[in-house]
Amino acid sequence: MAVITISKEFATDSQEVAAKLAAKLGYEYIGKRLVSEIAKQLNISEAEAETFRKTHQSRMLRFLDRYTCSVVQRVVGREYSCLDDKKYFEVTKKLVENLYEADNVIILGWGGQCILRGKPRAFHVRLIRDLDSKIKKVMQRFKVDEKKAKEIIEREEKDSREYIKHFFKANWNDPNLYDLVVDMTKNTPDQAVQLIIEGLRKKVGI
Repeated sequence: MAVITISKEFATDSQEVAAKLAAKLGYEYIGKRLVSEIAKQLNISEAEAETFRKTHQSRMLRFLDRYTCSVVQRVVGREYSCLDDKKYFEVTKKLVENLYEADNVIILGWGGQCILRGKPRAFHVRLIRDLDSKIKKVMQRFKVDEKKAKEIIEREEKDSREYIKHFFKANWNDPNLYDLVVDMTKNTPDQAVQLIIEGLRKKVGI
């Protein structure tokens, strides 16, 4: 029994890999569904919870929310749920740790490789892809030109890098965070699934 965390560069077919891996192993796949749990715990909207993973827009939103909180609290005279880095981190960390205890789960994103680092039943996977290949996939998927594709990739990957740096003081690309790195330029989702299962067997012995 194990928990698999998947960290991914943009346009690496990560959702397909996670879904196929879950079906193959009989595990539960946890991706964006964690947003609703975080929102519920913090008593904020899912959109607000999602901004913490979108650093290109969250700084101003966090400033505005702190200001709004102070005004609302004075006007209505009661506690008002506010966006807060510390609370967000604590809730996310606790939820991921609970998933680890539940076992047989695949966690896509959320800094799982950092939260569960060193855990004996955790297997950490990194999905990467050659930049040219990513650009082609984004151009096809979003029907944009090469320049716009590069902008999308940089924005999305900056969000992921900064999320890990901000909340975990870690380097997103640090190979020491992962048990296995899969190059999706050279592997199909099905091949990636097989590589992950083989690596998992060697580490955990499923």
